[in-house]
Amino acid sequence: MHKRSIQNRSRRLLRAGIACVVALGLFATLTVAGVDEPGTASDQPARSVCTEPIQAAQNATADGGEVVRLRWKLTGFLGFLAGLFVPRSGDALLTFVPLPENRVKIEFLVTTPKREGDYYLYGAEVDERTGSPIAVWSSENIKDRRKSYEAIVEDPQTIDYASAIYRLRWHGPDQASLMTIWDRGRSYNTEIEPLGTKKRKISGTRMQARGYVIRGAKGGEGKPFDDKIWLYFAQDDRSTPVEIVGKRGLIRARIEMVGVEGEARAPIAKAARANSR
Repeated sequence: MHKRSIQNRSRRLLRAGIACVVALGLFATLTVAGVDEPGTASDQPARSVCTEPIQAAQNATADGGEVVRLRWKLTGFLGFLAGLFVPRSGDALLTFVPLPENRVKIEFLVTTPKREGDYYLYGAEVDERTGSPIAVWSSENIKDRRKSYEAIVEDPQTIDYASAIYRLRWHGPDQASLMTIWDRGRSYNTEIEPLGTKKRKISGTRMQARGYVIRGAKGGEGKPFDDKIWLYFAQDDRSTPVEIVGKRGLIRARIEMVGVEGEARAPIAKAARANSR
């Protein structure tokens, strides 16, 4: 009985750790089960999704998109404890695929070699002109428990986790600013602070990267945001996401780039400004 309670706690810790690594919260949706939310939830994928990493990467590049290959790992004391019962490291794909009508499909697929068949996928369709999501979806299979979710986003001012990464990648602020992040009908008040250019060690190589930290902000009508997230983008024309570090309580999680392929397509407005110089 005691062993089972420890395993259950470790699974919750894993879900919390994954929530802070991908997140800007791409996995924060794992922690809001049991809440009435707008959208469609079921035990089957709400749309056609590819959850096999090799095929997903091939599909993205074939459609003229970009594939960022990543590696994730839970760290910290509780991350170590969780690793006694569940995987604490694995692989991920972050893909950006152009769509008609100036839209881009962003998907984040996470897997672990130690749990073949387990995955978590988060996706969003984003308007390149505004940087706002049009639709969001997720699909997961964890220990043979399947869940999926999909919702249409009607408020053009909404920023979800995928579109937040998209905006920071191409339109990062020059000074501290406030951002409200939306997740399944919930709003979270956050502050984004630019960190300037930092030297980071990514997959064994030191490189210059543009950084931001996201933390909770007081005030407003949104819910408290208790996580702290650092994001770093390459200092080049592609602005590739190279590292995300998340902290929730005593758990830390880190995700780093191991490779990139395909075409990086800058938003229309940014491309136009670059061409006019």
